[in-house]
This record gives sequence, structure tokens and C-alpha cells, in this order.
Amino acid sequence: MFDDTGDLIVFLIVVGLRLIVPLFIPRFPLPAIIAALVIDAVDQTVFQRLTTLDTGGPYQSYDKALDVYYLTIAYLATMRNWDNLTAFEVSRFLFYYRLMGVFLYEFTHWRPILLIFPNTFEYFFIFYEAVRLRWNPKRMAPKLVIAAAAAIWIFIKLPQEYWIHVAQKDVTDTLRAHPTLIPVIAVAL
Repeated sequence: MFDDTGDLIVFLIVVGLRLIVPLFIPRFPLPAIIAALVIDAVDQTVFQRLTTLDTGGPYQSYDKALDVYYLTIAYLATMRNWDNLTAFEVSRFLFYYRLMGVFLYEFTHWRPILLIFPNTFEYFFIFYEAVRLRWNPKRMAPKLVIAAAAAIWIFIKLPQEYWIHVAQKDVTDTLRAHPTLIPVIAVAL
């Protein structure tokens, strides 16, 4: 698997970060989940650029397993930290819905399943934690919570899941080809 020591070192650093960073989610939810998301987004590119590792078939299973790991920690943080019952129930649905999709993907390896079962939970978690920085999320009405989840699902996650899993485009390659998108994404975030 590892052609040289450099490949092993890069692999251990990336996997180490993917295992350690999520452990901070319960205590520092927003920065830790964003760090985990960024590491997840760039790990394949890091492997492609800095190693000779095969990021084909086995990579997808490894990546999905580590996604489930950090999303499970985030879900546990919702149980510990969230006061808005509607938001918690929505997050529970989104988490288990994605988990079912990953389970089906592992059996079929049919990439559109990940579009049908998008990872809306992650961005909903970020939304809630961003609200929690400034306001009391208990005051969010159920309609607002559900509308936020629906907007994230439709306008953010479906296009992103299509881009990544169906069109099989890489974010870093796209940004390198179109650097004018970087400020647009930064403003959106």
C-alpha cells in the first residue's frame, strides 16, 4: 500500500487529523466541525498531490467511515448542547437519513445514492451552532428550523452532493481552474 515512508507519513497525518479534530466538537462545536469539514474536503487532494496512494475504490469506504465517525461525534454533541427540541429532532432525522444512505452506498457503490441521501446534517449543525454564537437558539420557531434545514438541503447540499458524487468534480481542482470563485465562496460562508 505504501510505496515509501513519505506516503506513510502523509497518510498518518491526515488520518490522525481526521480522528483527533472531531473529538473537539462537543466542547468547541463550530470551529471543530468546520475544521473537520475542511480536512474531509482536502484529504483526497492531499493524497493525490503528495503521495502515490490509490484514492480509488478503497478511499471511498475509508472516507465514508471517517465521515460517519465525525458526524456521530457531532450528533452526540447535539444531545449534549442543544436546547431547541425541534432542531434536535430535525438533526436526528438528518443524521440517520445520511447514515442510511452511507449504508446503502457501501452495499451498492452506486454514487447517486449519496445525492438521494445528502449530508444535510453537517451544515444544519453548523447553522445551529452559528446561531448559538449570538442568539438563544431556543427562541427559533419550529417553522424557522424546518425552513433552514430545507434550504440547506435544497440549495446547498443537493448541488454539492451532485458535484462531488455524481459529476465527480473536485473542489480544489475547480477553485484552481476558477480562482474568482474563492471570494464568492468566502462571502457566502
